[in-house]
Amino acid sequence: MTSVQDVFVIPEGAAGALAELERRKFTAEEGDHLTLLNAYNAFVRYGQSASWCRNHALNFRTLSRAVSIRTQLKKYMTSGYWRNGARWSADGTYRSVRGDTVLHVHPNSVMFTRKPRTGWVVYHEMEETKKTQIRVLTEIESDWLLEYGHKYLDKRSM
Repeated sequence: MTSVQDVFVIPEGAAGALAELERRKFTAEEGDHLTLLNAYNAFVRYGQSASWCRNHALNFRTLSRAVSIRTQLKKYMTSGYWRNGARWSADGTYRSVRGDTVLHVHPNSVMFTRKPRTGWVVYHEMEETKKTQIRVLTEIESDWLLEYGHKYLDKRSM
């Protein structure tokens, strides 16, 4: 978000004072980067709405661009890690897209206690202990796996 236009809209005059009050709602004591992250997370949480942005003195176009960049980054990760794709299973494990191996999320992962919204992830690392564990996971869209691994993956099994 630091490479796009200003996130906060600060008009002149009395409207500027109100906008400043709105901006403070997102303030993180640790600094500007985390303040921007707070604004971004709120934008996503409240449905990426233009009217919500107007009401909170935020730049809709800038925040929409940040969402787009985040999606692009996740697609780039998928392009490099499509071989490490996995789908969530109802038993709380994952199944690898290549070989249908049962994968367990490592307890240190933030994904350990939650199901991905999309049902799909790519992972960075796999280790064999008593069970096969995966670490450093990112939620993805299944279509991205097919886009990058279409020569090797069976669409019917996905």
